[in-house]
Amino acid sequence: MEKLEGMTIETFLTALGSTEPVPGGGTAAALGGALAAALVRKVAALAHKRGRLGQEAVERADAFLQKFLELGQADAEAYATVVAAQKTGGEALTKALTRAAGVPLEVAQKSLALMDLAERLLAVCPKSARSDLACAARLAWAACLSALYTVDANAQGIQDEKFRTELGEARAELADLAEEKAAFVLAPLEEELSLWLGERDSNPH
Repeated sequence: MEKLEGMTIETFLTALGSTEPVPGGGTAAALGGALAAALVRKVAALAHKRGRLGQEAVERADAFLQKFLELGQADAEAYATVVAAQKTGGEALTKALTRAAGVPLEVAQKSLALMDLAERLLAVCPKSARSDLACAARLAWAACLSALYTVDANAQGIQDEKFRTELGEARAELADLAEEKAAFVLAPLEEELSLWLGERDSNPH
């Protein structure tokens, strides 16, 4: 597959929608994380411009963005190795599946860490960027859960029970933590953003 950083959006989407095995859901999850990181960077940069935040948060968001792009490429390459190893099986396939499960697990971990950064921005987020921060939190949560689906898909072919147990525990913890963190970040943002709707009767009948 062509390097992600050199692809246009149109080229990537065409490749994603093709019948080729890569890129697939794992790469899409990583790019969802990259979109979230870019929005977090926007909010951090705006807060920094207004003197509410130091440059460090902007640089952290930049690092997240770059890492997600690298992980998107790594996911595609990892699964391409799985496809090749399926022809021979054995240790090569086990190694390939382990790698193919490990990359999206890291995507999920980074997505959770990005939500931590988004949480830090709640207190300094400009009013005009609240929707951007809310969108970032939703995208990061989606990236985390989407990446975990790829973990699931590849873990099914791994025979090492100890590794599968450890992977399953890590997967469950990440899913729970991501839901809790997303809810915490989104609650105040969604409350403010929905003010224009006014009071709504929950039981109109």
